[in-house]
Amino acid sequence: MNTRYWTASAVALLLLSGCGGGSGGVNSTPTPAPSPTPTPTANATMTDLKVSQTFTNDAATLKGTWDIPTGTVIDGSSKPATLSIRYDAKTGSYALNTDARNETFGTADVSTQDAYDTRYRRSNDTGNAYLTLVKQGYTGQAAKQYVAMGYWQSNSVTDGRQSTEFTAFTYGLPTGSAAVPRTGSAAYGIDIFGLVTMPGEEPMSMQGTGKFSVDFSQGIFSTQGYTSESGLVTDKGVSGGGIELRAGGSLTSGDGTFSGNAVYGSSYGQASGTIAGRFYGPNGEELGATFQTANAGGMAAVGSIVGSRDASQTVDAQTLTALTSGQHFYARGGGGSGGSLTWLNSETFDYGGYSSDMVGGRFTVNEKVASNDANFNAYAKSGDNGYGLQQVRLELYKPGPANTELALTYASFGHWAGTRAGSTQDFYFTYGFATGNNFLAARTGKARYEGLAYGTGVNSNASARYNVRGTSSFDVDFGTQKFGGALSLAGTEQTSGARADFGSYDMAGTLSAWDSSLQGNVSREGRSLGSVIAQFYGADAQELAGTFYFNAPAGSGEAREVGIQGAIVTKRR
Repeated sequence: MNTRYWTASAVALLLLSGCGGGSGGVNSTPTPAPSPTPTPTANATMTDLKVSQTFTNDAATLKGTWDIPTGTVIDGSSKPATLSIRYDAKTGSYALNTDARNETFGTADVSTQDAYDTRYRRSNDTGNAYLTLVKQGYTGQAAKQYVAMGYWQSNSVTDGRQSTEFTAFTYGLPTGSAAVPRTGSAAYGIDIFGLVTMPGEEPMSMQGTGKFSVDFSQGIFSTQGYTSESGLVTDKGVSGGGIELRAGGSLTSGDGTFSGNAVYGSSYGQASGTIAGRFYGPNGEELGATFQTANAGGMAAVGSIVGSRDASQTVDAQTLTALTSGQHFYARGGGGSGGSLTWLNSETFDYGGYSSDMVGGRFTVNEKVASNDANFNAYAKSGDNGYGLQQVRLELYKPGPANTELALTYASFGHWAGTRAGSTQDFYFTYGFATGNNFLAARTGKARYEGLAYGTGVNSNASARYNVRGTSSFDVDFGTQKFGGALSLAGTEQTSGARADFGSYDMAGTLSAWDSSLQGNVSREGRSLGSVIAQFYGADAQELAGTFYFNAPAGSGEAREVGIQGAIVTKRR
C-alpha cells in the first residue's frame, strides 16, 4: 500500500517560464548610471516578499494516530494553536514554531512547486516534516495579495503506527486598526482547505469554496462553504449535501480580528468548535481564518479559509434590523408547530400558519391598523380558506431601537388571532436568525437571559379572556445542557378591564445542541402545569425566544383555572 499521509492539492498546473533577449549598440555619449534602487523596508504584498518578516497569523492543530496496515485513524484531537512564522529574505527560508515543534524550511527543502503552492520536505530525528505554502486557492480563485494559507505537518512512525501533528494556518499583512471598516457590509469569496479524521476511517483532506458575509457597522459575520473530501489513503472522493463549513460570530472592536462558533459537516458526521481570523490588506480587502472542530465520537477537523472582497456576491442578512432584500423565516410555535414569515420590505410580508384553516397570505401597508401598543405593528384582514369567513389580526413585535421596551436584534415574535363564527383562535410564534445547528455543542459555561413575556389567557369556561404580559428569565448551563427560569405574569380581562395577577412560575428543562433549542416544563411548587419551547438566536446565542402554554391554577387572579399561551423574548446579560 502506498499511503500518502500528507495533504496535497488535487490540482496540478504546469508552471511555464520564459526568457528574452535584446541587442545593444555603441552610443556617442555614455549612458548616465541609473539611480540606485531604494532598499525596501517592509513587504507590500505576500506575492513578492522583499524583506525578512515575522507574520501575524491564526492557526489550529490536529494531532492524530493512524494505523498503517489498515490505513485508518486510531484517534485525533483538534485545538487552536499559537504559531510563529518568520521569513528570512537572505536565505529564502521559513522558520516555524509552536509550543511543541520548531522547524526551518529552506530552498534546499523544496520538493515541488507550481502556480498553486510550494511544498517543502525535511527529515529529522523523529521522522519527516512537511510544509505547504499556498499561493493560489486550489479551487481556481485568484491569488491573494495580502494573506496566504499554509499547512505544517510532522510525522513519526513506530510499530506500525504513525503519529501526526498537522497545523493549518493563515498569515500575512493584516489591516491596521485605523483602516478596519466601521460602516457598511461586504461579501468575500473564500477558499477552504483542511484535514478531517475519524476513528476507524481513513483520514481525509477537504477543499471547497464559499462566502463570508460581514456587517462592519454591527460587528458581526457569518460564513458558509461547501467542500469535497478526498481520502489520503485510497484517494476516494466524497461530496454532496451536508459536507460544509458553517460559522458565525463577532468582530473584535477596533483591531480587525473576529471569532465565533464553527461547525464542520463531514461525510463522517458533524463536529463543533471555533473559528478565529482577521482582515488583511490596507483596507480589509482580504481575510484569513482557521477553524477547529471535534465531536464526542472522536471526529476532529482543522482547516483554513482565505478570501477576498467580491462585489458580485450578495451580502447575507444577519439581523432583523438590517434587512435589505427578501428573507424567509421559519415561524416557531407552541408544541413544535411551525409556519412561515417572509419579509419582502418594511411594509410587506407573507405569513403562513401551521394549519390550513389559518388565513394568512400577503400583508401590506393597506392592511396595517392602529396598534394598542407602540412596540407592535398590527395588521388586519379577512379571508376564507374553505372553512368559512375569518377575521384575522396579526401583530409583530418591533425589533431594534424602534422598540422602547426591549431592543432585539436577531429575534422577534408575532401573535396571530383569527375569529370565525364568534370563536377566536390564538397562535404565538417566534422568528429571526436562529443560532446554527450544533453551534452550541462545544460550548461550556453559563449565561443568563432576561426579557419579557406576552400572551393570551382564557378561563376554563371561556367566560373571560385576558391580555397577558410579564417578565421572563433563563439561567442556561451550556456545559450540562440544562436550564432553569422564571415567568411572572399578570393580565387584563379584554371586556371588563379587570386586572388579574397570575403570579410567578418556574421553568426548567434541557438544551438540544443539534438545533440550538431548549424545551422544558412550566411549574409551580413542584407541580407541572405546562411546557415551554425556545430557540437561541444570533450566531453566538445572543438572544433566546420561545413560546409557552400552561394552566394557571384557580385563584391565580381568577376564580377559575386559566389556560395561558404566549411568547417569550430575552437577551443575554
